[in-house]
Amino acid sequence: MFVSASVTCFFAPVIDDPKNSGSIGVGFTIDRGVEVRLAEKTTFNGKKIRLPTLEYVLSKLGYEGGAEIKSDLPLGCGFGLSGATALASALEVNEKLGLNLSLFQIADLAHEAEVLNRTGLGDVTTQCHGGFVVRKNASAPSICSVDRFLWDVEMDFLVMGELKTSEILEGNLKEVYKIGVECLKKFLKRPSISYLFEVSKEFTLRCGFADDDILDAIEAVESCGGLASMIMLGKGVFALNGDVLRELKGFYTKSRVVWYGIKKSL
Repeated sequence: MFVSASVTCFFAPVIDDPKNSGSIGVGFTIDRGVEVRLAEKTTFNGKKIRLPTLEYVLSKLGYEGGAEIKSDLPLGCGFGLSGATALASALEVNEKLGLNLSLFQIADLAHEAEVLNRTGLGDVTTQCHGGFVVRKNASAPSICSVDRFLWDVEMDFLVMGELKTSEILEGNLKEVYKIGVECLKKFLKRPSISYLFEVSKEFTLRCGFADDDILDAIEAVESCGGLASMIMLGKGVFALNGDVLRELKGFYTKSRVVWYGIKKSL
């Protein structure tokens, strides 16, 4: 099963019980992500690994085993791979064991695992829908109200390290929530790809998440006529017309935004 990576542009977090936890905001899916097949042990690109979010989902579904995960994107860098892996694995178990669960039942379980392990708040909802997804309320995927924009664009990405999502989520949630809601209201008044970057950058600066490396990368893209902002939450940037990122230190890749989040592997 393939599930797309998802990148969050800005967000307003809410942490309550899993059903009523999530984030308001905007994210998008790309044509890279995770390929997952059930296996005896859990591996990521051939290396043994422990993923609590994945383990939670498999345990809840009664599957005794692990998953073989393949991806050309790094873990823990803001691509939503934790949610993607949990979702893809749950879909595989549902098919293998004949559980006959709906997509949203599976998605809610993956979301629950993310919330409880503090690995993400909105990625699974974005991955369920695909494209540019506006999450208009903070909740589990099955009850989240969304808008979608299907802008056909290719993005540049530069990752310079990891950020612990759990540490951010334990920080000043009230202030981040306030800024995120204000940014969403602004974006919905004039939704466009260029304004999305403008609002996302405003969110980044007001929340103070970006270090000098991220700010320098954003400035480099803008000095060449492109648009850029910080990946939420990872030490990296996403950009439009950001070829200059190739010249900077870190993991660089280019990927197209896709209108799906889930795809059956061949």
